Amino acid sequence: MNSPDTDLAQPQAYSRATDEKMTDEWLAQAVVAATPEALVVCDANGAIRLWNNGAQRIFGFSASEAIGQSLDIIIPTKLRKRHWDGYHQTMATGQTRYGDKLLSVPATHRDGHRLSIEFSVALLQRDDGRIVGISAIMREVTERRSEERALRGRLAELEARLAELENASI
Repeated sequence: MNSPDTDLAQPQAYSRATDEKMTDEWLAQAVVAATPEALVVCDANGAIRLWNNGAQRIFGFSASEAIGQSLDIIIPTKLRKRHWDGYHQTMATGQTRYGDKLLSVPATHRDGHRLSIEFSVALLQRDDGRIVGISAIMREVTERRSEERALRGRLAELEARLAELENASI
């Protein structure tokens, strides 16, 4: 019987055996490049170190424009202090208060329009346990959020009409 570790390694061994060009490094780069979600990695100071094609599509900044910049390029001005307070706390303690939860926040596109995004984060640790950065996987959900707001508005209207009808029949 195979251990869980052996089972996880089998696809990697298979791909190496079938195509020597598919190295671990190549596979990692291919996943980052092909993933439609934004994959963003920041160092301990909050400087962007990795920005994939999904991030460019969602936020409008090319990798060459984003890499080396602060996350402020996508954080709405009024939310920056709160973001950085939490970011620096996480870097200092090695713990995020959100764990593996899916978060939903506003963001800013390069052209200035507001976006709604959902994202999850993972702390990046060295072997000695020191936190050296954070990776985030982000998805733009602006349209869905707008539709949800419209549905909530319509539901409120219908509930108000129902209450009026109930009061009228008394």
